[in-house]
Amino acid sequence: MNEMLTISLQGNLMELVHLPGEPAAVVPAAVRQSVVDRCLQRLEAAEAKVGAYVQRYGMDYKSFNWRATTDQAYLDQLNQDHPLWESDAMEWVYRIEEVELWRERLTKALQTSSPWLVPV
Repeated sequence: MNEMLTISLQGNLMELVHLPGEPAAVVPAAVRQSVVDRCLQRLEAAEAKVGAYVQRYGMDYKSFNWRATTDQAYLDQLNQDHPLWESDAMEWVYRIEEVELWRERLTKALQTSSPWLVPV
């Protein structure tokens, strides 16, 4: 689905847009690159937050959740070492979902627009 968007560019920027090719090809490629870059930034930030929990608890979330719900000795130690672990677990799940969301968005951005829009 194509949608129209009108954008304003300063005169000197518009001149630069004409240098590598037609604005109708250059602008969509630039927008695509911006979206991909932003998705990568958000994905990296979310993965770092997940990684902090993996480091704090010494395992991935699936293993952590399994141990917290099935191993009473581990749960007792967890309550002693990390009294706010339940809050951490909720945010950990949220961050895992955030990683998946940004991966999906990145995949969509890469699949729905071609990097070859700009003539070489």
